[in-house]
Amino acid sequence: MKKKIICLYILILFGCIPAIKAQINTDMVLNIGRKALMTEEYVVAISYFNKIIRVKPYLPWPYYFRAHAKFQLDDLKGAEEDMNKAIEINPFHYNFYWFRGDVRREYGKLTEAIEDYNKGLELMPESSSLYFNRGLANMSLKNFEKSAEDFTAVIQLDDSQYGAYINRGLSKINMNDTIGAIKDMDEAIQINPLVSNVYRFSAYLYYDLNKFDTALVRINEAIRLEHDDVMNYGLRSAIRYQLDDLKGTMEDYEKIIELQPKNPITYYNRGVLRVEIGDINNAIDDFSRVLALNPNDMLSLFNRSLLYVEVGQYREALSDLNLIIATYPDFSHAYVARAQAYAALGRKEDESKDYAMAYKLEQDKRKNSEKKENSSSKPKETRKQSDDDINNYNKIVVLDDFGINETEVEDIDDLKGKVQNRNIIIDLESVYGLTYFSVDSMINRTRYFKREVTQFNQRKTFGRPLVISNKEAQIDDEKSLEYFKTIEELNEKLETDPTNQEQRFVRAILYGVVLNYTSAIADYDYLIKNNSKLGLFPYLNRAYIRYKMVELMQSFNNESLDVNISSTGFNQNTTQKEKDNSVVQKMLDYELIERDLLKVLEFDPNYEFAYYNLAIIQCIRKDYELAIENFTKAIEINPFFAEAYFNRGLTRLYLKEDEAGTLDLSKAGELGLYKAYNIMKRYGIQKVELEEENNEVEE
Repeated sequence: MKKKIICLYILILFGCIPAIKAQINTDMVLNIGRKALMTEEYVVAISYFNKIIRVKPYLPWPYYFRAHAKFQLDDLKGAEEDMNKAIEINPFHYNFYWFRGDVRREYGKLTEAIEDYNKGLELMPESSSLYFNRGLANMSLKNFEKSAEDFTAVIQLDDSQYGAYINRGLSKINMNDTIGAIKDMDEAIQINPLVSNVYRFSAYLYYDLNKFDTALVRINEAIRLEHDDVMNYGLRSAIRYQLDDLKGTMEDYEKIIELQPKNPITYYNRGVLRVEIGDINNAIDDFSRVLALNPNDMLSLFNRSLLYVEVGQYREALSDLNLIIATYPDFSHAYVARAQAYAALGRKEDESKDYAMAYKLEQDKRKNSEKKENSSSKPKETRKQSDDDINNYNKIVVLDDFGINETEVEDIDDLKGKVQNRNIIIDLESVYGLTYFSVDSMINRTRYFKREVTQFNQRKTFGRPLVISNKEAQIDDEKSLEYFKTIEELNEKLETDPTNQEQRFVRAILYGVVLNYTSAIADYDYLIKNNSKLGLFPYLNRAYIRYKMVELMQSFNNESLDVNISSTGFNQNTTQKEKDNSVVQKMLDYELIERDLLKVLEFDPNYEFAYYNLAIIQCIRKDYELAIENFTKAIEINPFFAEAYFNRGLTRLYLKEDEAGTLDLSKAGELGLYKAYNIMKRYGIQKVELEEENNEVEE
């Protein structure tokens, strides 16, 4: 549905976007972004719209298109914020209110959505789409008279809109206007005879009027168009049952089970039908299948107990009946069945007691109820899915709505499409350090810039550029040997010239890459002790290496503790002492890391990566409020710091600050950190589900 909406908007706007000719690259980047949007490459599209927004924040269209991409990624809050900005820049375009209304409707902000549609209609009173979507919002609010009026307005503007007839029909169902609903469904079929759902809705209405022959014609057509829809077969089985076509009913049950092997209602119905045609043993099997799927289904349990009595399995019957009577002590039929089982087992006293109890309960029931008349012209009695009255144990179950409410699930592939549906491990983005071996997880973005790093690279101390990164590449054995060789060459140079700080700094980085953390720290210690001209670099990287050391020790503790205990013969007390010492050591390491980062800030009070790294340490120490402060400082210095938004968002979600956390994750996703969309979907505030959302048939 979302894909249809976005294509509709973009096709409309290809013809109505004002010329943006101030700079030819703006047109080109906007077109590339729109193409990515149309091909479902939403994360990539966002990165292109970001480029325009950064250089020309006064243009409304990049915000508009970026909102579409965010909408597709389920970042509803972010989409709404972008539409707010587009409307702030240009409050006179009806499409902007139309789309913000759709975002808000999806979000559950139905009243605000209707206000947007109203504003859009002020600007474009002939827009059938605005009436249509306002009708959907009114349906969700159960304002069925208003929704019917909106869909009538759509039909008056464009009588080929079969979706308007369908939704007006659904509104009329809720207004108890069954005849009017039938007429609308019939009209929708005339306009478009290839929509399976309309035939099912129509069949359901005729079924509700007991016009089973007409209902059967309609549901057969629905199945012809959509032969793998379980709901179609469910409705047809109910219609065939009313027409005494037991063979056809059984065929439909078999088809449903083929499509949904774990469908307890169908096993139950098939069991009831098998009892009706005398297939007792298979009926027992069906009720047992229901109980395997739902052990608390008392109606299936009672049916099975009756069949156990019939086939002579009296002890099994007693086991079932004891549970039934414990749950329903006033259910006379259970006492009769148990009395029969007792009689077969020769337990005369128990038999007499149960018959006496059954007689008493029946007498009490007759005093409180009137005898109902029987008529062969009435339809067969069934029970609703929601009806769990034990007295209706022998009735076929009929679904409450036969799937008028439906949902869709779309698959995605890699970064194309809906990345928010991917399973992603939730963890803070890691600390930053200086390295020559970076692997950037971000999509289509420029690396973070620091002037001092650029100046260092201009001296070409090493064959690779130095970068600030939180994703260092893993090296294989071949590369490791190459770096060890480079370290040996640097050793020789430093023996000749031990004061060469830049070469020592390069060696320290290489030591870190090959996991020789002790030697790396020794080099950073030397540089700091000898008043390095490299400024904050040694402090930042010493903190970085110490953090990696703590992580490495933690992984060793987690993975090899059991082996150490068994191989060294340590007792439990010694092991606990080691654990305690490990905790103390980690806390000391974190304190040393924090000291180095504070020293970095003495060199440069606006060094955002120091604030960011400090915040991670504070998260580890569970000082979340201070961590949020430092993430915020990092963002204030660098408004494009995606990882800082991401980590602050996670921290806020942990503190149950859902709205603020979702906004942060939205910003991180906007800036290219795509896994933020997955987390928002799973934990953010847009988990809101509309109670009536599945009643809507989209345009």
